[in-house]
Amino acid sequence: MKYFSYIFVIILIKLTMSGCIEQLCSEENKLFNAPPDTTSLLTFINSVEMKQRLKVINEPTLLKNGKKRLKGVKVIPQNGDDFRKANLDKVYWRGASVIEGDFRGARFQTADCREGEYSYSDFRFCDVRWADFSNSEVKNCDFSQSALFRLHINDANLEGSDFQGSNMFGVIGHRAVLRNCDFSNALLKESEFLNADFTGSRAIKVRFIISVLQGAKLDSTDLSYSDFTGAGLEDASLINARLIDVTFQGAHLQSADFTGADLKDCNFFAAEFENTVFTDAINIPDQIKDLIVDDKITGVCSEVENNNKK
Repeated sequence: MKYFSYIFVIILIKLTMSGCIEQLCSEENKLFNAPPDTTSLLTFINSVEMKQRLKVINEPTLLKNGKKRLKGVKVIPQNGDDFRKANLDKVYWRGASVIEGDFRGARFQTADCREGEYSYSDFRFCDVRWADFSNSEVKNCDFSQSALFRLHINDANLEGSDFQGSNMFGVIGHRAVLRNCDFSNALLKESEFLNADFTGSRAIKVRFIISVLQGAKLDSTDLSYSDFTGAGLEDASLINARLIDVTFQGAHLQSADFTGADLKDCNFFAAEFENTVFTDAINIPDQIKDLIVDDKITGVCSEVENNNKK
């Protein structure tokens, strides 16, 4: 009788563990749609014709309270102002507040917008090159298909903002909060995001080529089909990230954490590892499987072909 009781307990434990694992897998799958959707990505800004740009810029919009926007005055910016197509180059708006502003088609080159409040604003097709929004609140803004070349957003909070199809070449965003944003089909080449927080963001088909993301937090981020060639991801956290068909060729992955990440069809050729964590990662490519010791890799991936990829 004791023998059968023992067998029953063992079976019960196994069933319980199996149920827990299935529940965890189910919860993890809820983070992302399957497969990654690339059919609805916005076109990169450089490929958008002027006719289409003007259609977006000229479309009238109202404030959240249903009221019409007032025409903005550069020297006294106010919340909700309409600055569409305005020339705001070199404007000094340090500490200004233009919450829910409309900046579609405006020029912001080399503008000083530090320590300001710009949340819920519309920056579509805006030229924000070389502008400085450091230490500002820029949450839930629409920067899709905008020119953000060399934009500075150090210590800024841009949580929930949309950067789809934007040109973010050379953006400097040390310690920036970029949680739950959408960077899909954007260019982030040669950008710097040291210790920035991208948790929960969507970044499908993004070019992070030779960008610096040392210490960045990319947990639960969908980075499928993105390119991190030569990028610096030292000490970066990619826990539970979806990394389908991502290129990490020549990337610096020392002390990066891929715990629970989906690495299906990733390319790690010439990537550098040092105590890089792969605990509970799934779909690990054959080219790095043999390098894993105690859930970590130290060394350089010399395998060109990914045998898992069909």
